[in-house]
Amino acid sequence: MKDKIKFAALSWKDEYAVNIAIIDEQHKKFVGIINDLYTIIQDKNCVDKLPKIFFQIAYFIDHYFIKEEIYFKDLKYPNFEQHKIAHNLFIDRIIQFQKEMETKKPGLCEDIYAYLLQWFNEHILKYDKEAVEYLKRSGLN
Repeated sequence: MKDKIKFAALSWKDEYAVNIAIIDEQHKKFVGIINDLYTIIQDKNCVDKLPKIFFQIAYFIDHYFIKEEIYFKDLKYPNFEQHKIAHNLFIDRIIQFQKEMETKKPGLCEDIYAYLLQWFNEHILKYDKEAVEYLKRSGLN
């Protein structure tokens, strides 16, 4: 996976915005996590700093996924179950990364970076935007 990824810091772009403040705020936090991981990779300090990244991801999951799922369920988003499954698969993969950290797997930080970047591009920018369009039509601003 990492061979196809350009390792660089991300900058928030207006095109990423869904124009619902709480969702945009959380997406910006996710970009921040990716950038924090990028920085520790560049500083060659990943082994020592990776637990901080996992903490940030856990916080993101705990605060964002749950809020998003509540919105989707309350507003009867038709793809709610698929979206929840995608969230659960993300959580499972993060848990697997944590296990790999314990074994000191070489290249782990780069693998996590590639995965987070892929998640941002495929889930946040694609699926979340589609879901938000439904939420807006249902009255969420």
